[in-house]
Amino acid sequence: MVLASQKVEDTTMKKSLKFKVQSSKLRKILIRCPNWIGDVMLSIPSISSVRAAFPSAHISILVKSDLIPLFEGNPDINEIISFNPDLMSVVERLRFYRGLKEKNFDLAILLTNSFESALSAYLAGIRERIGFNKDMRGIFLTEKIPMPLRKSPRMHQAEYYLTLINSIPEVRSKKPEARSNNVHFYISEDIQNAVDKFWEEKGLSKKTPVIGMNIGASYGSAKRWMPERFAELGDGIYSKLKGEVILFGGSGDFNIEAEIKMRMKNKAISMVGKTTLKSLAAMIKKCHLFITNDSGPMHIAAAVGTPIVAIFGSTDPSETSPLCDKYKIVRKPVDCSPCWKRECPTDHKCMESIKVSDVMDEAKEIISIL
Repeated sequence: MVLASQKVEDTTMKKSLKFKVQSSKLRKILIRCPNWIGDVMLSIPSISSVRAAFPSAHISILVKSDLIPLFEGNPDINEIISFNPDLMSVVERLRFYRGLKEKNFDLAILLTNSFESALSAYLAGIRERIGFNKDMRGIFLTEKIPMPLRKSPRMHQAEYYLTLINSIPEVRSKKPEARSNNVHFYISEDIQNAVDKFWEEKGLSKKTPVIGMNIGASYGSAKRWMPERFAELGDGIYSKLKGEVILFGGSGDFNIEAEIKMRMKNKAISMVGKTTLKSLAAMIKKCHLFITNDSGPMHIAAAVGTPIVAIFGSTDPSETSPLCDKYKIVRKPVDCSPCWKRECPTDHKCMESIKVSDVMDEAKEIISIL
């Protein structure tokens, strides 16, 4: 998959050549990871690039506790350090950051852009601290990397992270084939076996297309297609594709789930609010197709290799499209999109203009070639 334009990356690299760290002295590296499922998945190629450049280093990641399953089993990572910043007071967070001093990290790579993340690396006494220079946090960075230009077409989020990583000479010098743009999700055998058993209990035959529909998007309602259209689409899958529908969503999507189930003539299997990140990934992997809003589960589907039909409204697919080859984007050009707003302040026409037939046509095309 082609991501951002090479011109943007080259301009940034010319401004960041001053970053010099001898690889022989980098024994312990800490990577501060993003705070959202989708962003975490899109950061994985960057972590792989760091590992390729420093194969002998001890690589730790600092991540919110609820996102740990996204990294478990990843062979590029030696240690997962978790914390709960939303549940910690300012004093508790400062104490936690100072406690990282004991681990004696040589390099901190900050994939997050917050002022606090730069402060945390400084308080941890990490000798080299690299991050994008914004929001006055440069005083805590030893290497201040200029923010890349993000004009239309927007730089892909995965390439945005790689731009920061590629400012490290040891990473930049690696051959292109050593730097993967793919994402991966590691599923344990026991979880996959449990999902296989669930498939058998529900009678989900491989001869029948099993299609997952992800009805939510935690960022906000502006990214969500309408429940009544998901319901109509679900019935179309039963009648036109002779398939089975599984509804996916988080605990905040129960109202959407209820409306879809009320409107559907057929009884879909619902796993809304019933999965962990690991079991969600294992179930998506078993699906023949995943129809979804622009969301974290969309990127999990890309990581497990399930074909995707992605519905985009308020966001820009050039920035957050799936990192895989088997996907279709359904989007209608409207003058106010992309706006990146959580809630639509007007008529939500970016989503209103996407008809059920638009999504069904893409689903049929993918199913026909499986």
